[in-house]
Amino acid sequence: MVSMMQPVFKVFSLYLLLMISACQSKTDEVQQQAAEESPRLVVVVNYPLQFIVESLVGPEFQIMNPVPPNENPETWLPGNTTTQTIQQADLIVTNGADFADWVKKLSLPRSKVLRTSLVIKDALITVPDFEVHSHGAGGAHSHAGTVAFFWLDPRLMARQAEAIAERLIKLDPGSEKTIRVNLEKLNDSLKPLNHQLDQLREDYPGLNWYSRRPVYQYLAKRCDWTMHHLHWKSNEKPNQEDWKQLKTLQKQQKISLMLCESEPTEELVRELAEQGITVFTLDPLTVAPAQGDYVSNMQQQLTHLQMFLKQQQKNPLQKTNDDADSL
Repeated sequence: MVSMMQPVFKVFSLYLLLMISACQSKTDEVQQQAAEESPRLVVVVNYPLQFIVESLVGPEFQIMNPVPPNENPETWLPGNTTTQTIQQADLIVTNGADFADWVKKLSLPRSKVLRTSLVIKDALITVPDFEVHSHGAGGAHSHAGTVAFFWLDPRLMARQAEAIAERLIKLDPGSEKTIRVNLEKLNDSLKPLNHQLDQLREDYPGLNWYSRRPVYQYLAKRCDWTMHHLHWKSNEKPNQEDWKQLKTLQKQQKISLMLCESEPTEELVRELAEQGITVFTLDPLTVAPAQGDYVSNMQQQLTHLQMFLKQQQKNPLQKTNDDADSL
């Protein structure tokens, strides 16, 4: 009796295995189809890259800028849950030039990372004294570094956008037509900014500016200006040593203009005016603006900059030779 049951049991076991295999195959197929139909997750490190991706894609993509609105995207670090989400993304669009500390500190899958600075290597600006600090009694010394705010020259932003578009198409070939059409629209939207910058270069060539740190070099190069960064810490009141260095530099340069990333205090504006320096605030837009987008905000800021420089040309803030000698 047992011998008769064995063939039946084997047949039943084989049938059961085939059923399980078929169900598993069907499950895998459903999961794969669901994965293909779900939006591709694209992670970006700052608002300008977010703006580019949002301008290019449709609902086939989900865009994630993990940096909270009240945090600095250059220094912010993600928690464990956010880190896991970033690592599982389909594409991670980074800026390069050491922008965003978390990019350097997290273990990111190389195959998923697009470093946009690589497509503009020929245009990168390196500052020899990017960072100056002291170690003990060894005195102050400097380190070279690459300026990371490429998007302040819309021509460089356009090159970033082209590289991002190609990578998005590779990720989802079915979206190629949409992405290429949107890339053309994005390039068209940048034309007024290029016109404004060309006009600034024509009307106000050769200007010298101060800034707290290396931020505006690509904007300055586009306008034929020169930036002198002061190594002042962001959002901190300049200390006595900072003012001493500025006064020494003013004896040599006598620069009358300064660009600030955020609105300076009235006290700082007054103290700079005492040194013959007038301040203009130009937000580099590393975080999303409260209203509008990159293009509309840059247009507005460049319009205000043109008005500011025109006013300075009419009524420059100047000091007498006696005042300059007293610095």
